[in-house]
Amino acid sequence: MPSLPQDTPATFSLTLPDGRRLGYAQYGASAGHPVFYLHGLPGSRLECQLVQATALAAGIRVIAPDRPGYGLTEPRHDASLTAWTADVSGLADALDIDAFTVIGVSGGAPCALACAYALPARVQRVGLVAGLGPVHEVALRRDMPASVRLAFYLANNMPQLFNSAVGWPVVRLARLNPVLLIQLIARLNGSPDREILLDPDTLAAFTRSIRACFEQGSRGSLYDLQVFRRPWAFNLRDIHQPVHLWHGTGDRVVPVSHSEYVHARLQNSVLDLVPGAGHFSLPLAQMRRILDTLMA
Repeated sequence: MPSLPQDTPATFSLTLPDGRRLGYAQYGASAGHPVFYLHGLPGSRLECQLVQATALAAGIRVIAPDRPGYGLTEPRHDASLTAWTADVSGLADALDIDAFTVIGVSGGAPCALACAYALPARVQRVGLVAGLGPVHEVALRRDMPASVRLAFYLANNMPQLFNSAVGWPVVRLARLNPVLLIQLIARLNGSPDREILLDPDTLAAFTRSIRACFEQGSRGSLYDLQVFRRPWAFNLRDIHQPVHLWHGTGDRVVPVSHSEYVHARLQNSVLDLVPGAGHFSLPLAQMRRILDTLMA
């Protein structure tokens, strides 16, 4: 397991061309090949702490933005996956980055694929780790745990009930006792996720990330749950960059069927199933392998 930083990484912000603020953090080697890390649902720029030591050793520069409604990034009013890619493009412009790799972890996977589709001249390759598939497909939704299916249903059909019954309690717990929230997630997911999430360094890093995640309440999670549930505004067959997918066979949050579905419809992809790996243990334990593969 990679070592994690003991202090909160430095946060940066910029004003996007549409006037909104975007927050991000940077990790690894400042002059290395740029990789945009797109966090999960929920998540934040600080989730990417798990790649700090690995990226530094590999000579890779990792840029981790907050998505709309999370952390420091202000919400968008045009809710769609392809509209959101303008935030990534604006950040790349501000950092003078012409071409880059994208990694999407869990709920970041649809965003990474959207970037590949909308920014074909800039996105060179894509990595998807425990990636969420197009959950407008009934079969993929049915494969997910009942609690996740309920969250998607409420967010899209009863958003006020979602905020009061799900969003507000989770946000309050994240602010008052984030360690307890992560411990609950760890116990629900079972081994090996439980073991890796309860490791003291990992727990500290996820505590920082979960606090940052809910700085604006639950609006980021609601935005994601609504956007991901709708039919994606692009066809997977129109993505031509190489895409490498990793998925743990022990994932209790996003089933393997999601990566299998996406892999079967991409033009140029490799699916790497990791026996026994869970939703959180996969990126934590396999990040060096993932980065080395994408950079090869």
